[in-house]
Amino acid sequence: MQVAVIGAGITGLSAALELRVRGAHVTVLEAGSRVGGVITTLRRDGFLVEAGPTSLTTTPALEHVIDMLDLEPVRLSPSAAAKRRYIVRDGTPVPLPSDPVSLVRTRALSASAKLRLLREPFVQAVRSPEDESVASLVRRRLGDEIVAYMVNPFVAGIYAGNPERLSARHAMPILYHAERRHGSLLIGGMKEAKARAGVVRRRGITSFRDGLHTLPAAMAAALGPRVRLRTRLTGLAREGDGWRVQLDAQGAPEDRYFDALVWAGPAHALASLTLPPEARGALAPAMQLRHPPLATLALGFARRDVTHPLDGFGVLCPEVERRTVLGVLFSSSVFEGRAPEGQVLVTCFIGGERAPALGAAPLETLLPAVLEDLRTLLGVRGTPTFVHHQQWPHAIPQYELGHEAVENGAARAEAALPGLYLTGQWRNGVSLGDCIAQGQATAARVMAER
Repeated sequence: MQVAVIGAGITGLSAALELRVRGAHVTVLEAGSRVGGVITTLRRDGFLVEAGPTSLTTTPALEHVIDMLDLEPVRLSPSAAAKRRYIVRDGTPVPLPSDPVSLVRTRALSASAKLRLLREPFVQAVRSPEDESVASLVRRRLGDEIVAYMVNPFVAGIYAGNPERLSARHAMPILYHAERRHGSLLIGGMKEAKARAGVVRRRGITSFRDGLHTLPAAMAAALGPRVRLRTRLTGLAREGDGWRVQLDAQGAPEDRYFDALVWAGPAHALASLTLPPEARGALAPAMQLRHPPLATLALGFARRDVTHPLDGFGVLCPEVERRTVLGVLFSSSVFEGRAPEGQVLVTCFIGGERAPALGAAPLETLLPAVLEDLRTLLGVRGTPTFVHHQQWPHAIPQYELGHEAVENGAARAEAALPGLYLTGQWRNGVSLGDCIAQGQATAARVMAER
């Protein structure tokens, strides 16, 4: 069976690898000049920078790929300090509680908020079939302060989004199912997380000695000439039981036939596909998904010029604290080899739903405001020894209220166009681990149905 995978991001590469393992003849078509999509690792001046996603959360799907590609020898575990997370409260980074004792002592929450947490298991559950925002669900069970100082920055860290707009059912399914299955966010959340992690060999986050791009590079190497870069899809049409595809291969037109197509590109690029009116109408909600612009700003400093110990994963900034940055990752503290001797590296995230204009702002506008935040929050002195600014005009898709229209529309389009399979970050989870699992699941569907 001949299968084309359109898009060489992590979802497309995962689908292609699984298709190959299951016996299909697969071709990956990538319009760009590199694989990996948003995974962007660079080395410069002794620094190793992740300009897109910064780490992987361990999942069964990821473990499967790491084992398949024999990447265990180059895998990195985070430092012990990475377990500590900070939140800004009243202008100061304070550690987030990690156990009952630290919850009692933490300055991240007021006494009334701590009492509200303890009462949560006894709050009557609401199991309405209607969609509910993440903020509404948490506010109903835990109160406004938890939304402002825990949920808001947490959502900014994952989605660069707004919890008042995000669907609990689709954006935070662990929370959504915790109440419906267990009657409590705290008790149910722990049970749901444990159930998901129970089959994982090692938990937590991971990376690689030479950065995250090690993974897509190894996937592409395993696929070899099956991956075709600078090859753009220009047209497609149903032909018999399969698809006739027109390509532009670095200026040379090409015509190919495939038994099945796997679309693993971003949702906003679906508009470029030539589709029948009924399929295009079904995919309209996906094409209209919001992808607010996001910027990352990696900054190196002499260790002596940062007074904060940087003894953690990073710090998140609640919106009520009115900072430019959504959060700051202590990159050189999390994984070894990220900064030269005597230097530190921090990665700042700016923009998203909170401040889309800043996500698209030029470096000369952004840098002074970010440095002001770092001086206040981390005690940074002097000027950075290293700067890398990366902009993502269409960053993370927002699973907002009504997101079921996106999922239902994609399913209708697939039903109307047999042999077309739609997958990617805009369906069933935005994390890299989610995308790997989606790619593998899509490959299994292709082989089961064709």
